[in-house]
Amino acid sequence: MIEIRSLHKNDPFDDLVSLSREFFREYEAHHKDFFKIDHLKDEDIVGYFTSFCDQDTRAAFIAVADEQVVGYITAYVKDQADYWQFKKVGDISGLMVRKDYRHRRIAKRLLVKAKDFFEAKGLKYCIVFTAAENRGALDFYQQNGFVPLYTTMIGEISAMISET
Repeated sequence: MIEIRSLHKNDPFDDLVSLSREFFREYEAHHKDFFKIDHLKDEDIVGYFTSFCDQDTRAAFIAVADEQVVGYITAYVKDQADYWQFKKVGDISGLMVRKDYRHRRIAKRLLVKAKDFFEAKGLKYCIVFTAAENRGALDFYQQNGFVPLYTTMIGEISAMISET
């Protein structure tokens, strides 16, 4: 059985470190300069997840199977610029399920936990960022009620068009 629950500061973080490294490797595969995981320190990952524990505007939820963390989602309340109609939105800053546990509805169950968190905060919208080439993530989010809002494009300066 797979349990979905809140992350606590006294939870073991080793599995989260491994999952995070897998998360970043997957994103590196979508763009060669997306992340530099060789510079990522375990204590930075632990600090990141700890920052979501016992907070009013941040939450992390984990999927646990056989006493191992096999998935996570991190969510927080984000302030929007004054020109946005909604001044606060939910932001999903990370969602990852271990490869051998995918296609078991774990990601959906984690997403529901984030949704419940956002609803409890009185939010109407939430956003998520993912690589344009990450078809699996894009399909998942669209199947669960997300629609594209805007597109961020990246280009190497040396490859940009010249005036001539």
